[in-house]
Amino acid sequence: MRPRMKRRDFLLQTAVAGLAGTLRTPTVAAAPDSRQATGVKVGEVSDSAATAWMRITATGARRSGGVVRRGRPQPFPADLKIGDLEGSCPGAPGRVRFGLSTSENLSGARNTPWQEVNTANDFTHQFRLTDLRPDTIYYYSAETADASGRLHAPLRGKFRTAPRPQDPTPISFNMTTCQKYSELDHPEGFNIYESMRRLDPRFFISAGDIVYYDSDDPRATTAELARYHWQRMFSFPRHIEMLLNVPGYWEKDDHDTLTDDTWSTQPQPPEMKLTFGEGLRIFREQVPMGERTYRSFRWGKTLQIWLVEGRDFRSPNNMPDGPQKTIWGAEQKQWLQRTLLASDADWRILVSPTPIVGPDRTNKHDNHSNVDFTHEGREFREWVKANVADNFFNINGDRHWQYHSVHPETGLNEFSVGAASDSHASGTPGEDKRYHRFHRVQGGFLQVETARSGGESHIHFRLRDVYGKVVYEFSKSRRV
Repeated sequence: MRPRMKRRDFLLQTAVAGLAGTLRTPTVAAAPDSRQATGVKVGEVSDSAATAWMRITATGARRSGGVVRRGRPQPFPADLKIGDLEGSCPGAPGRVRFGLSTSENLSGARNTPWQEVNTANDFTHQFRLTDLRPDTIYYYSAETADASGRLHAPLRGKFRTAPRPQDPTPISFNMTTCQKYSELDHPEGFNIYESMRRLDPRFFISAGDIVYYDSDDPRATTAELARYHWQRMFSFPRHIEMLLNVPGYWEKDDHDTLTDDTWSTQPQPPEMKLTFGEGLRIFREQVPMGERTYRSFRWGKTLQIWLVEGRDFRSPNNMPDGPQKTIWGAEQKQWLQRTLLASDADWRILVSPTPIVGPDRTNKHDNHSNVDFTHEGREFREWVKANVADNFFNINGDRHWQYHSVHPETGLNEFSVGAASDSHASGTPGEDKRYHRFHRVQGGFLQVETARSGGESHIHFRLRDVYGKVVYEFSKSRRV
């Protein structure tokens, strides 16, 4: 008999109220294969909690022989079904549960109750895992059963919780952005996923434009087509393998919300049946997410990260600039400044879906380095200089080129990670010696490392190409 779970040791809560108490326990007989073609995502990891995302699919793998649609978006034919498309992974009703153990063989695993999934949430469920031990490797089994109770083969993975805030544990993480399906650079998934997995980071961050609803074919004009974009992106073998071993944090930007440079009241064409509100809901459905899309996580004594929300509270891009025009909204901005000041981490890193320093092109209108948001951008940069300049950095997504910029007036350092593939790299306004310490129009990702030694704390930024080769490095140290 399994030992009775004690709250002080471990508590598993579900993020959404379920029907666990009324569900019949699935039978022991297992089907020969998995029914999780879109993998498992573990995210929102802290020193005591995490969130696990699961989804049941009708088959064990993505469709490989279907209709291929990767070019310029075209109207979706009325006689074509999403299930006919290459990369599709239709969901299926059934039940899911999540088991955790500190032993690799899963001995003594503690399991959540079974939860029912159905079409309302695209057959997904998120489990909130609490009362975890700090700086501990947890091995898991993500289990599914069909509607009759027959078990499928589980997916197994692992993640490591964050150290306690006072522990000077070395930390390494990676960050990506702009992974456009039509610009895929390997048939098993983007090269960066394999490159990041080999580095064995503590976590990774996806800083927006995870999928491209509006400029990848088929255009996501409905909720069903939007979900298809997520299905085909996260059913590649490389993506599944990395996410089974590396937890993540996900931010959204414009293309994975609705359309380019979008805001809530932006006019949309008649064929767009997907609403801005549905775009917000589907994003939260498809990735592990807590109560708020802006949040902060502490990783020991050396590091704290802030993930900000750039779409939910945004003023219209075409609104005249001034004190009332905002990307972040008053509440989020107050939270950001308050928590930055309260932090005693050696290094403070803001993860922004869009640039704050730039420079950007003159025809762009949706970020803090553009003239359209001059007031809020200047206000924040000057606040950073006055309050947290000695140990603060911004790392951002959205731009399709890699750079390290330093703002000429305030000294704010910013690192842009670049697009997920070389073919998607483009759009730079050119190298600007007033800002740029490094500038490269190619794809890749960012690696950040923090550590303490000899009475000093160190932070190291490495911009890497899609194969993991270092193309630029920057380091800073401070006495602690």
